[in-house]
Amino acid sequence: MFLLRCLVVSLCVYPVMAYTVTPESGVSALEGGSTAAPVTSAPSGSPATEAVEARQEALKQRVMAKWDALIRKDFAAAYSFTSPGYRELFSLNAFKGRFGNKVSWQRVEVVNVDWKSDDAATVSIKIHFAYYPPQAERALDMTTHVKESWVRVDGQWWYLVEK
Repeated sequence: MFLLRCLVVSLCVYPVMAYTVTPESGVSALEGGSTAAPVTSAPSGSPATEAVEARQEALKQRVMAKWDALIRKDFAAAYSFTSPGYRELFSLNAFKGRFGNKVSWQRVEVVNVDWKSDDAATVSIKIHFAYYPPQAERALDMTTHVKESWVRVDGQWWYLVEK
């Protein structure tokens, strides 16, 4: 059963599985187990800390709004969170084609935000979903971890769709 779950997650769950994160280490397979140095912050209550917290909250709201749209299967709304460059190159139908029909996302949690700069971050997300195996009597409740890249352009956060 464990191997079946592993296979399902690696093949069907999310198109960016190369960025899957293990809950124990918080590190993706592509990073080879290396971790970035922790981001230091200004003392609590300082203007710098408040700015960082506001930036992080704005990013988390965009991430959650995108995933809320995916959970509702409102692909047009989710597509609107992709970067303008992606939308210039790929249609809504191409975006929809990235997702299969074997899973039903139930909820997501933002686990961590790794700041690359003031305007770029990698967001670690825990996804709870139901997988519907072929010819099975019931769905399997599962979770996975993914990392998404986001950039801020002109004050707005945009999702960078991976290959």
